[in-house]
Amino acid sequence: MRERSGSRIAAVQLYFQYLFVEVDLETSLAEYLKHYSSDVAKEMNVRDIDIPYFKKLVFDCKIHELLIRELISSSLAVGWNIDRLSKADLTILLVAICELKNMVKTPVKVIITEYTAIAEAYNGDVSFINAILDKVARKLRTKEI
Repeated sequence: MRERSGSRIAAVQLYFQYLFVEVDLETSLAEYLKHYSSDVAKEMNVRDIDIPYFKKLVFDCKIHELLIRELISSSLAVGWNIDRLSKADLTILLVAICELKNMVKTPVKVIITEYTAIAEAYNGDVSFINAILDKVARKLRTKEI
């Protein structure tokens, strides 16, 4: 399981770069795997990250980004706009909600726990991330919650 934790961290890092540095996703993915994934694996104390899971997260985020942004926007308090979110919080939410939407075999509780831990590691707003993920999970995974 720690390989998947590493994949989640890697997906957040790579997707942040894709969103805010405006680089080609496929090229960035290849570079990330070549130069950085081993660092994440080493931090997680595993041989390697779960590369297929990592790739699926990243490419599904790109494919479904507009829908995921809509889910985030509809979960914000009245008067709040997605543009007010920090770049780190937005990226974490995009990847986490992508996983909620597309990786249905992974329990909601695991996804929320993992991404709130990532938010904490990146000085994100943990309670905010937790609240939004809970709201979205209730929309996407009604049978599980």
